[in-house]
Amino acid sequence: MNHITYNDFLDKIHGCWYGKCLGGAAGAPAEGLKKLVETEDFTEIFNPDLPNDDLDIQLLWLEVLEQKGLSITSEDLADAWLAKCWYPFSEYGYFLKNYERGVKPPYSGIINNSFFKEGMGCAIRSEIWGLISAGNPELAVTYAYNDACLDHADNAIYAEQFLAAAESMAFFETDMCTLLSGALTYIPADCKLAKCFAEVMNCYRAGTDWSLARKKVLDRYSHPDFTNIIQNMGFVLIALLYGEGDMRATINIALKCGYDTDCTCASAAALLGIMTGYKALGDEIGGLIQDYFVCGIDVKRPSDSVYGLALDTAAIALSVENDCISVTDVPEELAWIRRVRPQIVNIYPTQEGYNEALAKLQPVCWQMYGPYFEQMEQPIDPHYPSPHSEGCSLPDVVCMVNNQVFLDKAYIDEGTLAMPEADYMGLARAYEDLIPIEQIAGMEGQMCVYLKTTVVSPKKQKMWMLIGNTDGFKVWVNKKEVLAKDEIRTYTPYNNFCLPEFEAGENEVVIKLLRRTDHVQFALGLRRFFEGVHWHRSKWHTDLEYK
Repeated sequence: MNHITYNDFLDKIHGCWYGKCLGGAAGAPAEGLKKLVETEDFTEIFNPDLPNDDLDIQLLWLEVLEQKGLSITSEDLADAWLAKCWYPFSEYGYFLKNYERGVKPPYSGIINNSFFKEGMGCAIRSEIWGLISAGNPELAVTYAYNDACLDHADNAIYAEQFLAAAESMAFFETDMCTLLSGALTYIPADCKLAKCFAEVMNCYRAGTDWSLARKKVLDRYSHPDFTNIIQNMGFVLIALLYGEGDMRATINIALKCGYDTDCTCASAAALLGIMTGYKALGDEIGGLIQDYFVCGIDVKRPSDSVYGLALDTAAIALSVENDCISVTDVPEELAWIRRVRPQIVNIYPTQEGYNEALAKLQPVCWQMYGPYFEQMEQPIDPHYPSPHSEGCSLPDVVCMVNNQVFLDKAYIDEGTLAMPEADYMGLARAYEDLIPIEQIAGMEGQMCVYLKTTVVSPKKQKMWMLIGNTDGFKVWVNKKEVLAKDEIRTYTPYNNFCLPEFEAGENEVVIKLLRRTDHVQFALGLRRFFEGVHWHRSKWHTDLEYK
């Protein structure tokens, strides 16, 4: 059992929350820059007056612990989020869409979330679990799982568990390499995250410059989403190792690495804050943020004091019956605290559970027509020998092995959008925004298909239409073309968007979709519209019916 005085215990908790606020303020102004950030020192840009989801959601988790006790479930956290946290960004939004439609954790973090399920959004919520489980990493990772599975899966969950374990152990470990190596034992050794960490630690031990270590992380693990967990956790590790225990250097390195900088700076600074404690930061670093935090969600603490937050967190931590730690010299005014052993159950996903979760959802049924295609037309190059015998008029060999389709060629009457019954291919049932095109269209090669469904809106309204695509498409709403893109690109669910108006009642939606590469992905989702509000800040519609 580890022993620590209450004053040292509180100082480390204070150091954690202060580091969280300081790092968030340093990184927020550069968030999303996927390049080396050319800033000499974070104080040139930092802004402590911006709310940050890194802290906000943990304020909500603290409130749940205070109101419901220590033996909380994933659903306790999900219910609190639904009631008090408006954030609908990326994986947060897909979690809310799932949960509002009856999908419970851990499936709420998996369904309809393939692109964002390994984002940074849960790793940044790890501190509360490490703090209340001081010296007890097993308990910390148990709590962290029930949090992470709300809106994430796989390596993102491992990342929150890794950080929670490290934060728990940081109360009594003074060597950064030993701390990080110890925390690694709490995630699968063969996971992608662990392999990235091994790469970073090898670079550090070999004396490789941090910027080259960053390049190696990106060479092997980069992802188009700036919030993806692997690259960003690699940067957190780089900052913690190459920062050599200095808060300013640690934050600066995390900031200069770019990408999800508010998260990387805040996570690195929070962990280092536990190791050093607040007082050891000194007046210069410790005075960069006055004793307050800003909250952007519907959570009201007794005060907005960072020190007050540390006091409240310490009270919860003292109530945990934790055989791994003994806090001595506890003030008499805290004698009322009674220790309780948390009863935490982790529920892991299974195929059967996944199928049951999907069955709760009303699929969008897309009638599919086609496939339409034609033989590629290309003249034989007269500069080279003909592939055919003299006098033969057959097409070039390349045309014999390729089809072609065009977005600007109408394969049906695109004025009426009447679908030929003879071309009906089948019904694609989409339980997610991604439409399972290739489950119905079995042919290979280039093709064009048309898809049709009916959206029933409770009122006349505009809706944000979000498109994820890999190839060219057109979309019509009630026979009016609302969006067309003739492009081939990498899939993300946010590739394109528009703002069509839907009538009260039934609305016909038709998609024309091309496949000009080996495979096609296409997703369509509808988000709520509010005047003057970008779609990224709006929730997904869950009040629509489909026919």
